[in-house]
Amino acid sequence: MDIDKKTIAGAAAAVAVGVAGAVAYTALKGGGTAKKERPPQGQGKRKGEAPPTPTGPINLNHATPHDLMSLKHIGKARAKRILHARPFKSVDDLVSRGLVPAEVLAPVRDRLTV
Repeated sequence: MDIDKKTIAGAAAAVAVGVAGAVAYTALKGGGTAKKERPPQGQGKRKGEAPPTPTGPINLNHATPHDLMSLKHIGKARAKRILHARPFKSVDDLVSRGLVPAEVLAPVRDRLTV
């Protein structure tokens, strides 16, 4: 196999450029050997962490989407429809407006208020 000096020099130059580019990219990106400081455990909000589930009755006119989704058979889409249909005069408005079927409302009616 015949390898001439130009081939070896070209390969060495390509490796050097690749390494230099990686080092420059890391420096510009803000990476390096310094570690990022993390907040102590238990402080700060974690990504994807949901707020606590409400313990008392949920007011339909003031509830958050998460409050509504804590109810059985109320998902993201149904919670969104309920929020856009505010204000409510009674819990029965959910059924009369076609937002929630009566079968879904019956088991959670005691957890809802207006």
